[in-house]
Amino acid sequence: MQLHPTFSLFGKDVPFYGVLFFTGLLVAAFVAFALCRKRAVERFDIVCAEVYAGIGGIIGAKLLFLLVSIPLIIKYKPDFLSLIKGGFVFYGGAIGGAAGLWIYCKQFHLPAVDYFDLAAVVVPLGHAFGRVGCFLSGCCYGMPYDGFGSYTYYEALDVNTPIGVPLLPIQLIESVCLLLLFCVQLALFLRSPDRKWRPTVVYLTVYPILRFVLEFFRGDAVRGGFLGLSTSQWISLLLLLGMAVLFLVRKRKKPTAELS
Repeated sequence: MQLHPTFSLFGKDVPFYGVLFFTGLLVAAFVAFALCRKRAVERFDIVCAEVYAGIGGIIGAKLLFLLVSIPLIIKYKPDFLSLIKGGFVFYGGAIGGAAGLWIYCKQFHLPAVDYFDLAAVVVPLGHAFGRVGCFLSGCCYGMPYDGFGSYTYYEALDVNTPIGVPLLPIQLIESVCLLLLFCVQLALFLRSPDRKWRPTVVYLTVYPILRFVLEFFRGDAVRGGFLGLSTSQWISLLLLLGMAVLFLVRKRKKPTAELS
């Protein structure tokens, strides 16, 4: 079955990626809206915080996309509108979204832990939708693979996508992994909604490991990297290093707290 990266709406071609990207944002926001009372968070604040996080996420995702695409921009010299309509990088969106969330909490003197924990639960769900959009548009494609489940693009929005070459559908594999992560996070949250920071710690530990491994099966090496690792893999390693340092610091402080 051949899929198309766009569909027609009122005579205009609409990219599936954009539709699924914003669908993921809305679905994640709806779930957070449903869960917020578990932390005594007002739904009005959830909606406002989601706006801040959404704006920050879009800006961050676009900026990191432009940064990692500098070699391609120099090579192809696309026009400004093409750059604006181009892709996003998830880690840039996560950093920008976290910044927007932190700004909202600081501005209105709200406990950041509750908002970050809720985000850690629902972000994998929204991200899963985005990865399906990547598959349909042809971006973030997998390595050449001519076996069970492979997919061949005959048209794609990404100019670098190999046409007529069987590829591993790594986008769908990541989407399934993200859905599983969401289910685990949701179950843990519903079982112990008062465990502060646990959803955030679980997410910042599990997703970087998942992303680091899956990056080896990506075929879009044109994104560039350093010392054989992609930008996303380096960010994953930095996050894991940060979590390891946090774990060691907390472990050293815990005996002191118990003695006191």
